[in-house]
Amino acid sequence: MFYDVVIVGAGPSGSYLALSLARRGYQVLVMEKKAAPGTGICCTGIVSQQCVGLLEVPPDLVITPISSVRVISPSGRPFTLQRNDAIACVVDRPALDKLLAERARAAGVSYAFCTRVSGIAVEEGGVSVRAECAGEDRTCQCSILVIASGFGSSLPMRLGLGGIADFTVGAQVEVQTGTDELELYLDQETTPGSFAWLVPIGGGRGLVGLMTRRHPKQRLSRLLSRLQTKGKIVPAQSQPKCGPIPLRPLTRTFGNRVLVVGEAAGQVKPLTGGGIYYGALCAGIAAEVVDRAFRRGDFSEGTLSSYQRGWQEVLGAELRVGYLFQRIYRNLDNKQVDFLHSLAARCGIADFVRGAEPRYFDYHSRAAFGAAKHFARSLLLGLVGMGR
Repeated sequence: MFYDVVIVGAGPSGSYLALSLARRGYQVLVMEKKAAPGTGICCTGIVSQQCVGLLEVPPDLVITPISSVRVISPSGRPFTLQRNDAIACVVDRPALDKLLAERARAAGVSYAFCTRVSGIAVEEGGVSVRAECAGEDRTCQCSILVIASGFGSSLPMRLGLGGIADFTVGAQVEVQTGTDELELYLDQETTPGSFAWLVPIGGGRGLVGLMTRRHPKQRLSRLLSRLQTKGKIVPAQSQPKCGPIPLRPLTRTFGNRVLVVGEAAGQVKPLTGGGIYYGALCAGIAAEVVDRAFRRGDFSEGTLSSYQRGWQEVLGAELRVGYLFQRIYRNLDNKQVDFLHSLAARCGIADFVRGAEPRYFDYHSRAAFGAAKHFARSLLLGLVGMGR
Protein backbone atom coordinates (compact mmCIF):
# COMPACT_ATOMS: atom_id res chain seq x y z
CA MET A 1 0.00 0.00 0.00
CA PHE A 2 1.17 3.55 -0.67
CA TYR A 3 1.07 6.24 2.03
CA ASP A 4 2.00 9.88 1.88
CA VAL A 5 4.10 9.56 5.04
CA VAL A 6 5.31 6.62 7.10
CA ILE A 7 6.44 7.41 10.65
CA VAL A 8 8.54 4.92 12.59
CA GLY A 9 7.76 5.25 16.31
CA ALA A 10 4.50 5.84 18.23
CA GLY A 11 5.93 7.99 21.02
CA PRO A 12 4.78 11.59 21.62
CA SER A 13 6.86 12.99 18.74
CA GLY A 14 5.65 10.39 16.25
CA SER A 15 1.97 10.55 17.17
CA TYR A 16 1.95 14.35 17.44
CA LEU A 17 3.49 14.60 13.97
CA ALA A 18 1.07 12.01 12.60
CA LEU A 19 -1.90 13.96 13.96
CA SER A 20 -0.58 17.23 12.54
CA LEU A 21 -0.19 15.68 9.08
CA ALA A 22 -3.54 13.90 9.17
CA ARG A 23 -5.27 17.18 9.98
CA ARG A 24 -3.67 18.55 6.80
CA GLY A 25 -5.24 15.74 4.80
CA TYR A 26 -2.29 13.35 4.38
CA GLN A 27 -2.44 9.56 4.56
CA VAL A 28 -0.13 8.51 7.38
CA LEU A 29 1.02 5.16 8.72
CA VAL A 30 2.79 4.83 12.08
CA MET A 31 4.91 1.71 12.65
CA GLU A 32 5.73 0.73 16.21
CA LYS A 33 7.70 -2.30 17.39
CA LYS A 34 5.89 -2.42 20.75
CA ALA A 35 2.47 -3.96 21.22
CA ALA A 36 0.89 -0.65 22.26
CA PRO A 37 1.89 2.96 22.80
CA GLY A 38 3.19 3.86 26.24
CA THR A 39 4.62 0.45 27.20
CA GLY A 40 8.05 -0.06 28.75
CA ILE A 41 8.79 3.65 29.16
CA CYS A 42 11.56 4.97 31.42
CA CYS A 43 10.28 8.53 31.87
CA THR A 44 9.32 10.58 34.92
CA GLY A 45 6.72 12.52 32.98
CA ILE A 46 7.69 15.98 34.23
CA VAL A 47 6.67 18.59 31.67
CA SER A 48 6.18 22.36 31.64
CA GLN A 49 2.83 24.09 31.44
CA GLN A 50 3.87 25.17 27.94
CA CYS A 51 4.17 21.50 26.98
CA VAL A 52 0.79 20.75 28.56
CA GLY A 53 -0.72 23.49 26.40
CA LEU A 54 1.03 22.42 23.21
CA LEU A 55 -0.02 18.77 23.54
CA GLU A 56 -3.44 19.68 24.95
CA VAL A 57 -2.95 17.39 27.93
CA PRO A 58 -6.30 16.96 29.73
CA PRO A 59 -6.47 17.52 33.51
CA ASP A 60 -7.14 13.86 34.24
CA LEU A 61 -3.65 12.95 32.91
CA VAL A 62 -1.94 15.39 35.30
CA ILE A 63 -0.82 13.41 38.33
CA THR A 64 0.49 16.29 40.40
CA PRO A 65 1.48 19.93 39.87
CA ILE A 66 5.04 21.03 40.68
CA SER A 67 5.63 24.39 42.32
CA SER A 68 8.65 23.55 44.47
CA VAL A 69 11.76 21.39 44.47
CA ARG A 70 14.14 20.50 47.28
CA VAL A 71 17.76 20.42 46.08
CA ILE A 72 20.13 18.41 48.28
CA SER A 73 23.90 18.82 48.08
CA PRO A 74 26.46 15.97 48.26
CA SER A 75 27.00 16.72 51.96
CA GLY A 76 23.25 16.57 52.62
CA ARG A 77 22.48 20.30 52.88
CA PRO A 78 19.12 21.20 51.32
CA PHE A 79 17.50 24.32 50.02
CA THR A 80 14.01 24.68 48.59
CA LEU A 81 13.06 26.47 45.41
CA GLN A 82 9.45 27.60 45.63
CA ARG A 83 7.08 29.35 43.25
CA ASN A 84 3.58 30.70 43.69
CA ASP A 85 2.46 28.95 40.51
CA ALA A 86 2.80 25.40 39.26
CA ILE A 87 5.49 25.91 36.64
CA ALA A 88 5.44 22.21 35.72
CA CYS A 89 3.59 19.01 36.47
CA VAL A 90 3.94 15.24 36.43
CA VAL A 91 1.82 13.63 33.74
CA ASP A 92 0.89 9.99 33.29
CA ARG A 93 3.38 9.32 30.50
CA PRO A 94 2.02 5.94 29.31
CA ALA A 95 -1.50 7.39 29.24
CA LEU A 96 -0.22 10.43 27.33
CA ASP A 97 1.29 8.23 24.62
CA LYS A 98 -1.99 6.32 24.32
CA LEU A 99 -4.04 9.52 24.16
CA LEU A 100 -1.90 11.04 21.40
CA ALA A 101 -2.16 7.83 19.39
CA GLU A 102 -5.95 7.74 19.89
CA ARG A 103 -6.25 11.32 18.65
CA ALA A 104 -4.16 10.50 15.59
CA ARG A 105 -6.25 7.40 14.86
CA ALA A 106 -9.44 9.43 15.16
CA ALA A 107 -7.99 11.82 12.56
CA GLY A 108 -7.40 8.93 10.14
CA VAL A 109 -3.85 7.79 10.95
CA SER A 110 -3.16 4.06 10.58
CA TYR A 111 -1.07 2.26 13.21
CA ALA A 112 0.85 -0.99 12.85
CA PHE A 113 2.01 -2.32 16.24
CA CYS A 114 4.38 -5.22 16.89
CA THR A 115 6.05 -4.10 13.68
CA ARG A 116 9.82 -3.82 13.39
CA VAL A 117 11.36 -2.05 10.40
CA SER A 118 13.91 -4.35 8.79
CA GLY A 119 14.79 -2.49 5.62
CA ILE A 120 14.49 0.89 3.94
CA ALA A 121 15.16 1.71 0.30
CA VAL A 122 15.01 5.33 -0.81
CA GLU A 123 14.19 5.33 -4.49
CA GLU A 124 13.42 7.93 -7.14
CA GLY A 125 9.67 7.47 -6.89
CA GLY A 126 9.42 7.08 -3.12
CA VAL A 127 10.58 5.11 -0.10
CA SER A 128 10.11 1.37 0.25
CA VAL A 129 9.79 0.26 3.88
CA ARG A 130 10.11 -3.42 4.74
CA ALA A 131 8.96 -4.57 8.17
CA GLU A 132 8.46 -7.74 10.19
CA CYS A 133 5.10 -8.32 11.88
CA ALA A 134 4.10 -11.59 13.57
CA GLY A 135 6.87 -13.41 11.72
CA GLU A 136 5.77 -12.12 8.33
CA ASP A 137 7.50 -9.64 6.05
CA ARG A 138 5.45 -6.70 4.88
CA THR A 139 6.37 -3.87 2.54
CA CYS A 140 4.76 -0.49 2.04
CA GLN A 141 5.62 2.58 -0.01
CA CYS A 142 5.58 6.24 0.93
CA SER A 143 6.68 9.63 -0.34
CA ILE A 144 8.42 10.63 2.91
CA LEU A 145 9.74 8.55 5.79
CA VAL A 146 10.07 10.06 9.29
CA ILE A 147 12.15 8.31 11.95
CA ALA A 148 10.75 9.02 15.42
CA SER A 149 11.72 5.72 16.98
CA GLY A 150 13.59 7.05 20.01
CA PHE A 151 17.28 7.09 20.77
CA GLY A 152 19.21 3.92 20.04
CA SER A 153 17.61 3.15 16.70
CA SER A 154 20.02 2.08 13.99
CA LEU A 155 17.87 3.56 11.23
CA PRO A 156 19.56 7.00 11.01
CA MET A 157 22.97 5.32 10.73
CA ARG A 158 21.71 2.89 8.10
CA LEU A 159 20.41 5.81 6.06
CA GLY A 160 23.77 7.59 6.18
CA LEU A 161 22.71 10.28 8.66
CA GLY A 162 25.31 9.33 11.26
CA GLY A 163 24.90 8.57 14.94
CA ILE A 164 25.08 10.14 18.40
CA ALA A 165 28.17 9.13 20.33
CA ASP A 166 27.60 10.95 23.63
CA PHE A 167 24.74 9.72 25.76
CA THR A 168 23.78 8.80 29.29
CA VAL A 169 21.39 6.21 30.72
CA GLY A 170 18.31 6.84 32.83
CA ALA A 171 17.18 4.30 35.42
CA GLN A 172 13.98 4.57 37.43
CA VAL A 173 11.70 2.53 39.67
CA GLU A 174 8.41 3.09 41.48
CA VAL A 175 8.54 3.15 45.30
CA GLN A 176 6.32 3.85 48.29
CA THR A 177 6.99 7.22 49.91
CA GLY A 178 5.50 9.72 52.32
CA THR A 179 7.28 12.61 50.64
CA ASP A 180 5.04 15.14 48.92
CA GLU A 181 7.79 17.36 47.48
CA LEU A 182 10.05 16.77 44.49
CA GLU A 183 13.64 16.18 45.65
CA LEU A 184 16.82 16.36 43.57
CA TYR A 185 20.09 14.82 44.81
CA LEU A 186 23.47 16.10 43.68
CA ASP A 187 26.26 13.60 44.25
CA GLN A 188 29.10 13.01 41.83
CA GLU A 189 29.82 9.60 43.34
CA THR A 190 26.28 8.29 42.85
CA THR A 191 25.42 10.17 39.66
CA PRO A 192 28.63 11.56 38.16
CA GLY A 193 27.83 14.40 35.79
CA SER A 194 24.13 14.32 36.56
CA PHE A 195 21.62 14.01 39.41
CA ALA A 196 19.06 11.72 41.04
CA TRP A 197 15.44 12.35 41.95
CA LEU A 198 12.48 11.38 44.08
CA VAL A 199 9.22 12.43 42.46
CA PRO A 200 5.93 11.93 44.35
CA ILE A 201 3.11 10.73 42.09
CA GLY A 202 0.27 10.53 44.60
CA GLY A 203 -1.31 7.71 46.56
CA GLY A 204 1.82 7.27 48.68
CA ARG A 205 3.84 6.41 45.58
CA GLY A 206 6.91 7.97 44.04
CA LEU A 207 9.50 7.56 41.33
CA VAL A 208 13.17 7.25 42.24
CA GLY A 209 15.64 7.55 39.41
CA LEU A 210 18.96 8.81 38.20
CA MET A 211 21.05 9.39 35.11
CA THR A 212 24.53 7.97 34.77
CA ARG A 213 26.86 6.77 32.06
CA ARG A 214 27.80 3.52 33.74
CA HIS A 215 26.21 0.85 35.93
CA PRO A 216 22.76 2.48 36.17
CA LYS A 217 21.04 -0.40 37.95
CA GLN A 218 23.82 -0.80 40.51
CA ARG A 219 23.89 2.94 41.24
CA LEU A 220 20.11 3.02 41.50
CA SER A 221 20.21 0.13 43.97
CA ARG A 222 22.66 2.03 46.18
CA LEU A 223 20.50 5.15 45.99
CA LEU A 224 17.41 3.16 47.00
CA SER A 225 19.25 1.67 49.98
CA ARG A 226 20.35 5.11 51.13
CA LEU A 227 16.86 6.59 50.83
CA GLN A 228 15.36 3.60 52.62
CA THR A 229 17.86 3.98 55.47
CA LYS A 230 16.80 7.62 55.82
CA GLY A 231 13.15 6.60 55.97
CA LYS A 232 12.30 8.34 52.72
CA ILE A 233 10.99 5.32 50.83
CA VAL A 234 9.92 1.71 50.94
CA PRO A 235 11.11 0.00 47.73
CA ALA A 236 8.30 -1.48 45.68
CA GLN A 237 8.46 -4.87 44.01
CA SER A 238 8.52 -3.51 40.46
CA GLN A 239 11.64 -3.87 38.36
CA PRO A 240 13.65 -0.79 37.42
CA LYS A 241 13.40 0.50 33.88
CA CYS A 242 16.41 1.81 31.98
CA GLY A 243 16.79 3.74 28.77
CA PRO A 244 19.53 5.61 26.91
CA ILE A 245 19.30 9.40 26.67
CA PRO A 246 21.15 11.35 23.96
CA LEU A 247 23.19 14.36 25.05
CA ARG A 248 23.80 15.80 21.59
CA PRO A 249 21.68 16.04 18.44
CA LEU A 250 22.36 14.29 15.18
CA THR A 251 24.57 16.35 12.91
CA ARG A 252 22.16 15.69 10.05
CA THR A 253 18.43 15.15 10.59
CA PHE A 254 17.29 15.12 6.97
CA GLY A 255 18.02 13.30 3.74
CA ASN A 256 16.39 12.58 0.43
CA ARG A 257 12.74 11.80 1.39
CA VAL A 258 13.75 11.29 5.06
CA LEU A 259 13.48 13.26 8.33
CA VAL A 260 14.48 12.35 11.90
CA VAL A 261 12.47 13.74 14.84
CA GLY A 262 12.57 13.64 18.65
CA GLU A 263 14.96 11.51 20.68
CA ALA A 264 16.12 9.72 17.53
CA ALA A 265 17.42 13.13 16.42
CA GLY A 266 18.87 13.93 19.86
CA GLN A 267 16.37 16.75 20.42
CA VAL A 268 16.60 16.38 24.19
CA LYS A 269 17.55 18.73 27.05
CA PRO A 270 21.20 17.85 27.83
CA LEU A 271 20.95 18.83 31.51
CA THR A 272 17.80 16.91 32.47
CA GLY A 273 17.20 14.42 29.65
CA GLY A 274 13.68 15.71 29.05
CA GLY A 275 12.56 15.28 25.47
CA ILE A 276 8.76 15.45 25.28
CA TYR A 277 8.48 19.21 24.72
CA TYR A 278 11.47 19.53 22.41
CA GLY A 279 10.27 16.56 20.39
CA ALA A 280 6.81 18.07 20.00
CA LEU A 281 8.25 21.42 18.92
CA CYS A 282 10.40 19.73 16.29
CA ALA A 283 7.49 17.54 15.16
CA GLY A 284 5.51 20.72 14.53
CA ILE A 285 8.36 22.09 12.41
CA ALA A 286 8.59 18.78 10.54
CA ALA A 287 4.85 18.89 9.76
CA GLU A 288 5.24 22.31 8.15
CA VAL A 289 8.24 21.17 6.09
CA VAL A 290 6.49 17.98 4.94
CA ASP A 291 3.39 19.95 3.96
CA ARG A 292 5.53 22.37 1.94
CA ALA A 293 7.32 19.47 0.22
CA PHE A 294 4.00 17.96 -0.92
CA ARG A 295 2.70 21.27 -2.17
CA ARG A 296 5.87 21.70 -4.21
CA GLY A 297 6.02 18.06 -5.25
CA ASP A 298 9.68 18.10 -4.21
CA PHE A 299 10.96 15.63 -1.56
CA SER A 300 14.67 16.20 -2.16
CA GLU A 301 17.31 17.03 0.41
CA GLY A 302 17.22 20.64 -0.71
CA THR A 303 13.57 21.02 0.29
CA LEU A 304 13.72 18.91 3.46
CA SER A 305 16.88 20.67 4.69
CA SER A 306 14.65 23.54 5.84
CA TYR A 307 13.56 21.22 8.67
CA GLN A 308 17.03 21.22 10.17
CA ARG A 309 17.37 24.97 9.76
CA GLY A 310 13.99 25.40 11.43
CA TRP A 311 14.60 23.34 14.54
CA GLN A 312 18.16 24.62 14.93
CA GLU A 313 16.85 28.18 14.89
CA VAL A 314 14.53 27.30 17.76
CA LEU A 315 16.71 24.89 19.78
CA GLY A 316 20.23 24.82 18.33
CA ALA A 317 21.83 27.36 20.67
CA GLU A 318 19.97 25.89 23.64
CA LEU A 319 21.27 22.38 22.93
CA ARG A 320 24.84 23.59 22.42
CA VAL A 321 24.98 25.66 25.59
CA GLY A 322 23.15 23.02 27.61
CA TYR A 323 25.68 20.42 26.50
CA LEU A 324 28.54 22.77 27.46
CA PHE A 325 27.08 23.21 30.95
CA GLN A 326 26.63 19.46 31.22
CA ARG A 327 30.28 18.87 30.36
CA ILE A 328 31.45 21.48 32.87
CA TYR A 329 29.36 19.93 35.62
CA ARG A 330 30.64 16.48 34.64
CA ASN A 331 34.18 17.53 35.62
CA LEU A 332 33.33 18.86 39.10
CA ASP A 333 33.94 16.90 42.28
CA ASN A 334 31.63 16.83 45.31
CA LYS A 335 33.51 19.60 47.15
CA GLN A 336 33.04 21.89 44.18
CA VAL A 337 29.38 20.94 43.84
CA ASP A 338 28.89 21.64 47.57
CA PHE A 339 30.52 25.05 47.14
CA LEU A 340 28.30 25.96 44.19
CA HIS A 341 25.23 24.70 46.06
CA SER A 342 26.08 26.96 49.04
CA LEU A 343 26.91 29.88 46.77
CA ALA A 344 23.59 29.57 44.98
CA ALA A 345 21.74 29.59 48.30
CA ARG A 346 23.67 32.64 49.56
CA CYS A 347 23.16 34.57 46.33
CA GLY A 348 19.41 34.19 46.41
CA ILE A 349 18.68 31.46 43.90
CA ALA A 350 15.31 31.03 45.63
CA ASP A 351 14.39 34.64 44.88
CA PHE A 352 15.44 34.24 41.25
CA VAL A 353 13.37 31.08 40.76
CA ARG A 354 10.35 32.62 42.45
CA GLY A 355 10.24 35.43 39.89
CA ALA A 356 11.73 33.65 36.85
CA GLU A 357 9.89 33.45 33.55
CA PRO A 358 8.01 30.14 33.10
CA ARG A 359 9.85 29.49 29.81
CA TYR A 360 13.08 29.03 31.77
CA PHE A 361 11.85 25.56 32.71
CA ASP A 362 12.33 24.43 29.12
CA TYR A 363 15.25 26.68 28.18
CA HIS A 364 17.99 25.92 30.67
CA SER A 365 20.72 28.00 29.06
CA ARG A 366 18.52 31.08 29.31
CA ALA A 367 17.78 30.20 32.91
CA ALA A 368 21.50 29.83 33.64
CA PHE A 369 22.33 33.20 32.10
CA GLY A 370 19.44 34.80 33.97
CA ALA A 371 20.62 33.27 37.23
CA ALA A 372 24.19 34.45 36.56
CA LYS A 373 22.95 38.03 36.15
CA HIS A 374 20.95 37.69 39.36
CA PHE A 375 23.98 36.37 41.25
CA ALA A 376 26.21 39.15 39.91
CA ARG A 377 23.67 41.73 41.00
CA SER A 378 23.43 40.13 44.45
CA LEU A 379 27.20 40.08 44.88
CA LEU A 380 27.48 43.69 43.72
CA LEU A 381 24.80 44.83 46.15
CA GLY A 382 26.57 42.90 48.90
CA LEU A 383 29.88 44.62 48.16
CA VAL A 384 28.18 48.02 48.09
CA GLY A 385 26.57 47.26 51.42
CA MET A 386 29.94 46.32 52.92
CA GLY A 387 31.43 49.62 51.75
CA ARG A 388 28.89 51.73 53.56
